[in-house]
Amino acid sequence: MVKLLSYIAALSFSVSLFAAESSDSSLFLRAVAEYSEQKIDSAYVKFLKLYEDNPKDDAVNYYLGLCEFSLRNQEAAEAHFKQAIQLDTANVWYKHTLTSFYDAVGDKVKFADSAEEMMKLKPSLYNTPFVITSIADARYSQRRANDALELYDKALEMDPDYVPAQFGRMETLYVQQNYPPFFAALDKFVSNPIIKPEIKSAYLEAFFQNMTSEIYWVWGEQLEKLVDVCVDLHPEELKARELKMNLLYIKEDWDGIYAECAKIAEIALKLSDKENAAMAYSMEGDVAYQQGDRKRAFKAYQNAIEVNPDYAPALNNYAYYLSEEKKSLKKAEKMSARTIELEPDNATYRDTYGWILFLLGRAEDAKPHFKHAMLYGGRDSSVVLEHYSKVLEALGETELSNYYKSLADYKKEQGK
Repeated sequence: MVKLLSYIAALSFSVSLFAAESSDSSLFLRAVAEYSEQKIDSAYVKFLKLYEDNPKDDAVNYYLGLCEFSLRNQEAAEAHFKQAIQLDTANVWYKHTLTSFYDAVGDKVKFADSAEEMMKLKPSLYNTPFVITSIADARYSQRRANDALELYDKALEMDPDYVPAQFGRMETLYVQQNYPPFFAALDKFVSNPIIKPEIKSAYLEAFFQNMTSEIYWVWGEQLEKLVDVCVDLHPEELKARELKMNLLYIKEDWDGIYAECAKIAEIALKLSDKENAAMAYSMEGDVAYQQGDRKRAFKAYQNAIEVNPDYAPALNNYAYYLSEEKKSLKKAEKMSARTIELEPDNATYRDTYGWILFLLGRAEDAKPHFKHAMLYGGRDSSVVLEHYSKVLEALGETELSNYYKSLADYKKEQGK
């Protein structure tokens, strides 16, 4: 679709021929010349004078609309374009200008309405995947999903690989909860080699974040296949590999997770991506500890912080699990203190640090960290509440300790 100013500039003198009956042809031609030279203010004054003399001159209305648009007076520009069309209903270029105007100002619905008419009048210019998809997007925004789907299909008949139409069709099917064709479209989207891998993985990630358990249980196997396709086509796309790792976690495929963590770390290190390398090692550590393999867990955490000494999740979890084991508490304190420096309002990190201080016999020093944690979400965790109750108990604040212990018990009952 050609934008208004770039296209209309080429038409300015040809359109001036329509003003042969203008009340002042000489003034009109001077104004057209000034507009073509982008002397908008001067041209505007002349066209305004011509309009005052003859408000029913279609060419004057047309050019006055162009000037108003250049001066950012959108309502006035639209009014003059419409008046020009009303005065000369056979002039296709006036209608094209109004359509381009709606495109330029971002009025999707009016553009769609106008473009549908122009598809009949100028099919060579308007009957394209871009225009048809733009119309479909507008119909989708109007909650006319069936009309949108029909248009997306038409655009894809012209160009099966046209990504905006693929994307719009998928979104429409998803909103309709029409999952069989949605997943078929998603398969085609993910398999399309033209689409950048980061776009595919970003879409899949957004889908996962909004996915309900019901969708997963019905379509989980298909999702796994789609992620595998993305990984196979783009083996170094780390976000896709992270999605695969999350799916492996849901399936409790621990060996699969270990293998994927190793692959992510390998690729990330090759790309000098310390953040993702540390994430992969840290994930390995989390899984290993949950599976009772302390040695592997601590080695993985050590790898993570060697790659990225400021990777807070690894520092925190390593420190916390050391405290659970009652081992290397001084090392744990140092790592945990760093997480507080990195994210001072993280309630989980405050809890870890405060708990380590408590285990070191420094309950008085621990208390302010738990108080801080309470302000930033700590009250939602039974673990944090229980730790705080024990610190308060050690300080002889029995009544307050019992209060937080009761809150912790209540949260446990809720599964938090």
